[in-house]
Amino acid sequence: MQVRYLPLQTLRILQRPLRGLQLIVLLALIALPLAPPSIHAQQPHDGQPGDHHGPPPELSLFPHPKIHPPKGEVPNPDVPVIFDASSLGSPIVLDRNWRLGIAPGTDPAKPDFDDTKWPTRDAKEALAEVNEPESDDDSDKDHKKGEAGHPHPPGRPFAWFRIHVQLPEHHGPLVVLVRLPVTRNTQFSMGSEAVGMDLFANGKQIIPEGPNGSSPEGFQKISRIYPIDIPDSETNLTLAVRIPFVPFGLDAYTGFFATRTFILGEREDLRSHLDLWHHAMLFERLPALVDSGLRGLLALFLLALFWTQKDHPEYLWLGLHLIVLAPLAYLGFIVSTAQMEQLAMAGLLFELLLIAAYFYFEFLVAFLSLRKRWYIVCLRYSAPLLLTLGPLLLAMRHGKAVLIALAISALFAVLWILSWLLFTVITLSVAALKRNYEAALLLLPLFLDIVGIGESAMPSNTTTGATQSPLTFQFGPIPIHFESIADFVGILVIILIIFFRFMRIHRERERASSELAAARSVQELMIPRESPQTPGFHVDTVYTPATEVGGDFFHIQATGDGGLLIVIGDVAGHGLQAAMNVSMLMGALRRSPQTSPAQLLEGLNHVLVGSSSFTTCQVAFFSANGELIVASAGHPPPYLNSQEVLLPGGLPLGVVPDVEYEETTLYLHPGDRLLMMSDGVAEARKPNGELFGFERVRNLSNQSAFFIADAAKEFGQEDDITVLTVRRLAQAAAA
Repeated sequence: MQVRYLPLQTLRILQRPLRGLQLIVLLALIALPLAPPSIHAQQPHDGQPGDHHGPPPELSLFPHPKIHPPKGEVPNPDVPVIFDASSLGSPIVLDRNWRLGIAPGTDPAKPDFDDTKWPTRDAKEALAEVNEPESDDDSDKDHKKGEAGHPHPPGRPFAWFRIHVQLPEHHGPLVVLVRLPVTRNTQFSMGSEAVGMDLFANGKQIIPEGPNGSSPEGFQKISRIYPIDIPDSETNLTLAVRIPFVPFGLDAYTGFFATRTFILGEREDLRSHLDLWHHAMLFERLPALVDSGLRGLLALFLLALFWTQKDHPEYLWLGLHLIVLAPLAYLGFIVSTAQMEQLAMAGLLFELLLIAAYFYFEFLVAFLSLRKRWYIVCLRYSAPLLLTLGPLLLAMRHGKAVLIALAISALFAVLWILSWLLFTVITLSVAALKRNYEAALLLLPLFLDIVGIGESAMPSNTTTGATQSPLTFQFGPIPIHFESIADFVGILVIILIIFFRFMRIHRERERASSELAAARSVQELMIPRESPQTPGFHVDTVYTPATEVGGDFFHIQATGDGGLLIVIGDVAGHGLQAAMNVSMLMGALRRSPQTSPAQLLEGLNHVLVGSSSFTTCQVAFFSANGELIVASAGHPPPYLNSQEVLLPGGLPLGVVPDVEYEETTLYLHPGDRLLMMSDGVAEARKPNGELFGFERVRNLSNQSAFFIADAAKEFGQEDDITVLTVRRLAQAAAA
């Protein structure tokens, strides 16, 4: 079994999920690389008929070939069959009077070879098949018979096509253009080289012009010019074409003229024909090239979008998916001009497609916010094994061990792609049924690709190469195939999804921004920007939120008996929810008549029980006589005259109901200073991970509130920072 021509169309299949079906078939074919190589004709280096390159005779397709005379009537040997080109001008299509024969060796390349017993054929799409033998030709005895016994000589058989051309006198330099159909597909030969042909002119083999003309094996077959070295005075030209004898299949000799047109003429005329062929090839592939360019631009836009919105990884994965797919059309165009070996290109394209499949998988996981299920974990962590397929494909000629490893790798890739396809189709379908319109949009190019795959499989006109499809139309010289339309629709779908998603995110952010601005305004009204009048005490405060709306709060209230009540706290989290909790606490503080720190904390805990977050809090009551009562609900301890005040531990507010808090009583002399702060000071962190820490807080505790807060902010603020200092004045003691 052989892995024969694989169109580039199948190598672009991962641009949409269903195109992976083609890749499965493709990889299944690659999994059979241990099959014997095909028989193919190649150009010898010295131009001699006897130096035909290719597999050695022992690797021939048929160990004992049956060489049968072709069907059809043989012309009268006394009447020569000649293609008269003496008065037809230039160029001339050699479309008739070809003699067809099957023979081993190189004798039919000679101009004096007797081909009068060979039937004639016109250069049509399909030739007549061969007759069945009248006797068993497989025995060694038959192969050892002499000429009188009409033997089938041992060795490798070839199909020969010979034509005798009558040239005009003084014809000048001549060339032969072998023109192939114009197609948007690139054919790859996997495991063996493509079946080629040798052209002889009057017994001398001709080396074609063009890229890699001296050794075209392993490269894409293209239209080429064959220069004929024949004197101007010579008017008899015998062209002989040799190909390996393959009785059936894609390389059957009966379909030789289906993909080749032989044109004889002057160089300038045929150079124009060849230029037109190259232009037609470019026009045929132009939609795919434009599509790839748009994919590259769209990929760059998505990566830039992710840079501005790092909380949306789907932009990253989709951008990487597109940027990997973008060069495929350009690589295929390079292969179609015989500029790069097919095997090397196949390895590169397979690897790019598998990588693109993985990126699309990650895009769907992020796009649909899928939970980490077992099948997602399996696909994700088995994907690195896909990277082995391309290198093994490139090294497949280096022994049986590599071929076995390639077969295993290809089998794994088939299983992975099958799982990937099921995941993609089922996931998008389920999301669409749940009214996820963005997922439904992704299903649209999926459906169009099904039609496009069928359209690309339609037969081509072997003369012009134009696809015979009602879904194809011409835009000037450019054929627009339905598959190209599906590709452009896919790009449009991605643009629409990005646009709608961007607009939705923009609206959500605007709404969140307005809500945060309103919460910020409420918070500013409830948290004093300036310290109130506090007779007998000097209070200094600094509040620096980490986000637009912070979770820290403080409350300062002078009592009628000359005392001072101070509350400081930190609501877990940031943003709108934290601001709402702060608003509830501040409202409860302003309504509460309590001045006892423990009872005040119990009342605040009752307010927050049942909320979705907890709050640390600390309450201090300063009496006019210098007595200080402090209670804490899990808040960082205060510092009195640079010494940490040890307080009994207490649960944060809102954790459990009916919590009792303990009070600690201290005494403040005139000039004594108490420092209270939130945990954002000690938890400030440098980029290298170093914390500000309580040791630095203790060393700076005798500084002003502004100095301490600024030091923590410069160190690396990660949380809200609140610093509050209270100093007892001398006049309070005198009173």
